[in-house]
Amino acid sequence: MQITLENLNKNFGSVAAVRDVSLSFESGNLVALLGPSGCGKTTILHLISGILPVSSGRILFDGKDVTDLSPDKRGVGLVFQNYALYPHMTVLENISFPLMVKKVPKKERRKIAEEFAELVRVKDLLNRRPGQLSGGQQQRVAIARALSKGPSILLLDEPLSNLDARLRIEMREEIRRVQRDTGITSIFVTHDQEEAASISDKVALLKFGETQQYASPRELYDDPANLFTAGFIGTPTINVLNGRLHGSTFHLGNSAFHLPFTADGADNKDVVLAFRPEAVRVAEQDAGFAAIVNETYPVGKDTLLHMQVNGDKFRMFCAEDEVVQVGQRLSLQFKDRGVFLFDAETGVRYA
Repeated sequence: MQITLENLNKNFGSVAAVRDVSLSFESGNLVALLGPSGCGKTTILHLISGILPVSSGRILFDGKDVTDLSPDKRGVGLVFQNYALYPHMTVLENISFPLMVKKVPKKERRKIAEEFAELVRVKDLLNRRPGQLSGGQQQRVAIARALSKGPSILLLDEPLSNLDARLRIEMREEIRRVQRDTGITSIFVTHDQEEAASISDKVALLKFGETQQYASPRELYDDPANLFTAGFIGTPTINVLNGRLHGSTFHLGNSAFHLPFTADGADNKDVVLAFRPEAVRVAEQDAGFAAIVNETYPVGKDTLLHMQVNGDKFRMFCAEDEVVQVGQRLSLQFKDRGVFLFDAETGVRYA
């Protein structure tokens, strides 16, 4: 099922929660709605499900306008953050409940429930109640229940936020596996960029109800459309330095940084230089810009360096065969990838 949002808006009184969002989610894909709290992720999910009415714009499923269709007629399965399982029912009864509402015969209900219980790997728990399950097991049951009614779309609203770190990793892998096994179009709301990147075909990054960029996780990292995207995506976060551009040289105080590109329209303007920690390397024979090592942190086979130049700080990685000391002065240069230039006022990308 392809989902299309056309100029979607949602207002709560004078507050605009969703602003002119136009997105298309391809059939069979898993898409993440990503962004900070209050950016409109869950609101968009509720607009798609029909829980909330739109203020303006349209929602289409495979080209059919469902904007004014009631939730029960949209063919959507919804998994909530708190699972919303019925505590007095067994796992079997919880999974088959949507089928009971649709008056599916008991024998058929059980057969379908068992199939989905097996899919999410809780078939051996069918006679237990939610209170006897772990958080991860409850999440699996909630997904099976959402799938049991045969929806065309699966919507997941921060489904992993109540789990510990280990279970979060395990369950996001399970959600991806189930989504691929069923081929169902799925939309996954999260504020965790690692979570979004690890399981999604594409990510819609939102800020203040507006789409900042809609792309694959790799494209968001390698080719950010604006400063917000560059800063939100990536761990450690991208380095940001404010200065002025002259030709292909970025000036920060009395330091000059030669950039691996030219930026049309940015010459003699206030700009933001943003670069990934892995986009800097030690230069040969003082060929680059100078910076001082403030601190060193071993990170696996590499070392993360906290650097300082003219009072501004940034992070970079040094290779395992490079030995550096706190207080050491290094000559550095940029690699060809992971370095970006943005307008200081608008955040629009120059290069």
